[in-house]
Amino acid sequence: MRCGPVEIPGAIVQSVRAYLAGFRLVYGAFDFAVTHDGTWYFLECNPNGQWAWQPPDVTDGIAHALADQLEKGSAP
Repeated sequence: MRCGPVEIPGAIVQSVRAYLAGFRLVYGAFDFAVTHDGTWYFLECNPNGQWAWQPPDVTDGIAHALADQLEKGSAP
């Protein structure tokens, strides 16, 4: 398995933001399946998703980004 940053289509970004706002979540770990032709399928959102099993160079960035977002909170 390979893990790394990916380009997220604008429609997916908008849908994720709407989902978070609708459920009043500051954070969610979203799972998608992406086919070879680039079709995105939403699987689930985990409000307490697991990511600490990733390598340290990945988890450090996630932890800092998550802490920054939780400090900001959600927009009213």
